[in-house]
Amino acid sequence: MRYVQSEHIKIANLETKMDTAQELIENYIFDVGLKGKGALRLKLLSEEVLRLAKSIMGYGIMEFWVEGNSRVSYIYLTADNHMDKAKQDELISVSTTGENSMEQGFFGKLVSMFTMEAPGAEKWSLKDYEEELRHKKEEDKYSQEAWADLERSLVAKLADDIEVGINKDKIEMKVTKDFSEALSAIGSRKPQIQTEYTFIDSTKLDEAKTLEKGDDLIESLQLSPKDTLHMKLLFEETLGMLKSMTMDYHAEVWFEKYKEECALRLTGKTEMDASKKDNLLEIATDKENTSVHGFMDKVSDIIENSLLNYSEVMSLQQKYGGGYVNYGTMGMYGSVEGMADSGIMWSLYEYKDALTDAIEGNDSAREAWDELEKSIVASLAKDVLVGVKGDRIDITIVYDLNS
Repeated sequence: MRYVQSEHIKIANLETKMDTAQELIENYIFDVGLKGKGALRLKLLSEEVLRLAKSIMGYGIMEFWVEGNSRVSYIYLTADNHMDKAKQDELISVSTTGENSMEQGFFGKLVSMFTMEAPGAEKWSLKDYEEELRHKKEEDKYSQEAWADLERSLVAKLADDIEVGINKDKIEMKVTKDFSEALSAIGSRKPQIQTEYTFIDSTKLDEAKTLEKGDDLIESLQLSPKDTLHMKLLFEETLGMLKSMTMDYHAEVWFEKYKEECALRLTGKTEMDASKKDNLLEIATDKENTSVHGFMDKVSDIIENSLLNYSEVMSLQQKYGGGYVNYGTMGMYGSVEGMADSGIMWSLYEYKDALTDAIEGNDSAREAWDELEKSIVASLAKDVLVGVKGDRIDITIVYDLNS
């Protein structure tokens, strides 16, 4: 997949520049080869991101561009970090209370970043905001309202992540859109059923209770007996993968049901300090894959390696079955040039594609393919998507319903 960066344009008055911005988006879509729903979603998301940013900034000048490929694209907006007191007061007055309590909502969180006078670097992420709301949702009435506010936002619904970074000179907003075929329904529309959450902590993991809670959540999806069994198997395999991880983490897991698909969703944070990172690197470099014999072991290994520095991850050659299969890079997708900034993105679909290309005349690749065919997860899942950035892990397992 060819990596493309569009031209950069400066926008002061969105009404007079919208045609130019739309032309930029159309040219980018043509250059990366996006078609159909993917092209439509990127156009809609880009236009909504521009409107959202201008509603915050007014007539401040911002720079806009898009980069990526047909698998994952990034919408960028940057602006000088200055907003006068009158504009801040105007934004605060939009809230129903007329007070800055609006900073607790999705729009308010973005406003608070754009109006911040940061002495150092500050960052805000939609994924982190969603995680915060998930933890509060069961007890905090305001979080229920904030969640509803989040679901009403077209930008938040269409985007796979939104990041806002600020320092004393610049504000940067980066919106990520993943066009994985398996995500065409998952995440781009409201699920028919979304379960409650189960929280998993590596330091106090009770496997029996966690499996029981997961089974209860899956039962609430109201699936056929066969689909229920398959989802339970996927959850059991995921829990086994989490148990095998060598670092400390806390994660939340939930399930979503759509018209023709189900998804197991996991998002978590690792407790990774410098000494743990050094130990993990030593294990990853020296173990020669002695413990990496199953497909889900490989997913775990990819996650752990991805938590290391990017330059170290890419230099790891994982030994398997007497030959070398660099599965740590097989299945990677998204920005290669900007990977260190974008994090590590991995897909079962891409991994299968890479193995198919490598299999001829390569005994190690053949063994890896045989292993894949024996995997419960690889045989049941439409796709497994793994994202790792900084100390954060996101996993989506998409399953096609049989009935």
